[in-house]
Amino acid sequence: MELVAESAKREGMARVARVVVEIGAAAAVDAEALRFCFPIVSGDTLAAGAELAIVEVPLRAHCYSCGAEFAPETPFDPCPACNGFDRAILSGREMRVVSFEGT
Repeated sequence: MELVAESAKREGMARVARVVVEIGAAAAVDAEALRFCFPIVSGDTLAAGAELAIVEVPLRAHCYSCGAEFAPETPFDPCPACNGFDRAILSGREMRVVSFEGT
């Protein structure tokens, strides 16, 4: 909320109406808990009463062993092409503010 409030002030906004965040499937963030807490943490800021939009980012990985790109269910799943574990997580761990709108 501090990031959004400070950025909104710099942009000359008096009120933030909508905040869009990306949450990765493996970010260890409960989207429902975030929705529940958002009105509380935004209550005394320019974002009081703002809508929270959550974009869920699926988990994607790249296998170094065979070069396959795949969508594991967890960060610990092996490559479905070669059963290797030498992989990089490409997406799905992020939690970031993508945008906000206001007046």
